[in-house]
Amino acid sequence: MSWVPYNFQTNPDPIIAKFDRVLLDLSKSSDDEILTAAMASPAVHFSLFCRIKDEDNKIISPRPNVLQLRMAETYETLKSLGIRVRILVTKPRRAGCSSFVEHIGYHDAMRRPIEGLTIADDKEGSKAAMAKLQSYGEYDSYPWKITVVQDSTASISWSNGSKWTVDTARNPDAGAGDTRQFGHMSETSKWPQTTTLNDERTMTCAMPTFSGMDTTVFSESTPEKAAGWQYKTWGKEAMWLDEFIARWKQGHRPEEQWIKVFAAWFEFEKNCRKKPCSPVEIQEMQDSLSEIEKSEIEKYNLTWEQVAWRRETIKNKCGGSEKTFSFYYPSDPVSCWLAGGSAQFDMQRLVEMENVAMGIVPERGYLVPQFDNKIAFSTKHDGTGDIEIWERPIVGCRYLGVLDPATDKSQTISADPDRHSIAIWRAGYHDTAHDVWRNAKLVARVKGPYYADGDEVADHMIRLSRYYGTCLVAQEVMCGLDILKRLQAAGIPCYKRRPLSARTNSIVEQFGFKLMSGEDRTAIIDRYTAAIREKAVDVHCLHTIDEYKSFIVNIAKGRAEAAGGCHDDDVMRDCMAWECMEQATTYREHRNKNTEPRDRGRNGWRQVNRG
Repeated sequence: MSWVPYNFQTNPDPIIAKFDRVLLDLSKSSDDEILTAAMASPAVHFSLFCRIKDEDNKIISPRPNVLQLRMAETYETLKSLGIRVRILVTKPRRAGCSSFVEHIGYHDAMRRPIEGLTIADDKEGSKAAMAKLQSYGEYDSYPWKITVVQDSTASISWSNGSKWTVDTARNPDAGAGDTRQFGHMSETSKWPQTTTLNDERTMTCAMPTFSGMDTTVFSESTPEKAAGWQYKTWGKEAMWLDEFIARWKQGHRPEEQWIKVFAAWFEFEKNCRKKPCSPVEIQEMQDSLSEIEKSEIEKYNLTWEQVAWRRETIKNKCGGSEKTFSFYYPSDPVSCWLAGGSAQFDMQRLVEMENVAMGIVPERGYLVPQFDNKIAFSTKHDGTGDIEIWERPIVGCRYLGVLDPATDKSQTISADPDRHSIAIWRAGYHDTAHDVWRNAKLVARVKGPYYADGDEVADHMIRLSRYYGTCLVAQEVMCGLDILKRLQAAGIPCYKRRPLSARTNSIVEQFGFKLMSGEDRTAIIDRYTAAIREKAVDVHCLHTIDEYKSFIVNIAKGRAEAAGGCHDDDVMRDCMAWECMEQATTYREHRNKNTEPRDRGRNGWRQVNRG
């Protein structure tokens, strides 16, 4: 079962009423019973013994909101089952999520001696996490009899032996360390995603330190974009709590499982205009509803006060953009990932492509030269190989090789190196056997990311071209002239263009693409953008789709490019492929033919078969 939305005004989440009953019952209980309940439940302790600063900087007794209660319920449920607690939270802005995770960590540190770790997205986030931990100790009225002590090995330590370290994902060694019992990964979707600073590597480094059975890890974030560790784990591995409980009852006993927690913007009491809307205001809103507003009113039964709050927030905090609001204040746990950033390509289509690609495993192997320039594809049982193939050559289909080389050799050994991108595309065709149209398709590639010298790059392209019938090859030539010459020397047909020369104002002939010109580059990107939007291409390579998703429109520069720390080698490769797809060459069946040796008449040689 997936997330079930509740509108706090018209259909409140039952978890709120349930918790209110718990507090009501405790109000009639003895002091010892209250202390016992607070010791067992961080949500009860948060409500009855903590004091926090509200948005007006006033010290108040907090009441957990719907997201915090869902987090607490998941935490306490997993604890009761005796498995490692792993909770993945996707949240709106200003939802109190990171504060509550820090409170759960603080509560655990008071109950027993533990080592905790918080990794935030930047220094400001780290400082905020540290301040929250300290504030809980300052305003906590529970009789722990535990004090803060000096300890140079941690950011903060307590007299019971608990200690906490706060770090930032900007630190390449963040997460490395000894055994820990509690982890808080804050704003994970905003962590760097470069070669040297990588969110997946940071998580891979940190998670083994939480190896004990009585350990807890929270990873929480607003949805940044449809890429990165948080997004992938949310979509591929994590499940909802009720799904996990159902599997548990069936007999499944995992020691570790990521559980999803989400709350939409309209489920929070504060996300609503406090003053009732007047009839005049309601009429004005009714007359000017956008398509998104109409959809959300119908889906979630929004009140006019919620619509008014949404509009005011868009105007004052989101630059007047509904898309930005959908990013910062998500309405559901799926579309929120599609709202992040200013993607060049249709994100909904990319997610559809990604879902298909997840279920398709390419063949992996090596291209091996044979007699007379023939190429064979060799696979191994272990699935290794530098070539990935989604579709082998089909007689009568048309194929095109395409290559986007690295800037130069030195750029493939830097801290965040440029990469070569080498692939084969098959043009679209009508499948008469099944009477269906088959889209243009990425059918093979050198496994990415690929770093090598030019001669190795050229040899890969030569072998791929020959395997697909010595097909035409198109490439970017501003930094790959050595590769082009090697292809030509090997007899590979190379793509030519006839662009208008800006210098002579006449038509000139040139090999490949020179994409330094802003207009040429923009033109092929725009045409491929339309092809993706119109579902004219099929791509089953997850590496390529990841690059598509991080290819954004940089308004400041006035151009589409890879997001910071990302790459666009596959993107530009495929834009070039779509541009010259019409010139793809036909794959024909290879036949042996009988050939007479020149000196047969003189020496009496018999006929021989020659490929």
